[in-house]
Amino acid sequence: MFYLNQLQYPLIPYRHNIDHGGRPVGRENVAAAACGPCSLCMVVNNLTFAHLTLEECLRTANEVHANGEPGTSLAILGPVIAERYGLTYANSYDIQDALDCLAVGGMVVANPGGDRDGKVGLFTHGGHYIVLVSVEDGELTILDPSLSEDKFRQEGREGRVRVNYPFVYCSVDILKEECVRPFPSYHLFKRKK
Repeated sequence: MFYLNQLQYPLIPYRHNIDHGGRPVGRENVAAAACGPCSLCMVVNNLTFAHLTLEECLRTANEVHANGEPGTSLAILGPVIAERYGLTYANSYDIQDALDCLAVGGMVVANPGGDRDGKVGLFTHGGHYIVLVSVEDGELTILDPSLSEDKFRQEGREGRVRVNYPFVYCSVDILKEECVRPFPSYHLFKRKK
């Protein structure tokens, strides 16, 4: 299973939020903001025989202006990458659509929203993308592009997932609670027939 951790790339620049003057110094890099491109690389490299490099994905995000807001818009970048690599793309707010995609061998990039209503976000304090690999008996297998040794040891996160690096395991119900945002919660990728 191909895994890409954005935290290993603090020296690779990634321009984003360009419609609003860019990000503060120190935050315009892969480690800080490229969870979307890293997630797409994992999807392509695990679902196809192709190899999508991080550099190519970042270039494409810039070319299609998926980096105009903070981070990356997968509603813009996802369909472009899917078309280039022989995948289908759809997005949804419904967890059942994500589970159905996984059931037929697809992968899903989920968009957990972070802290809200006094509750600590499980995968992020702000916004983030993670890759759903499979589901079995109500538990999801996840590749988190910002997985660190202490991420799930933080107060408010402890005991809500289990980790066997590079995989994170989480209940469907917990993920559903985390993916309540005004943006599509799930980006669905499948091999074209």
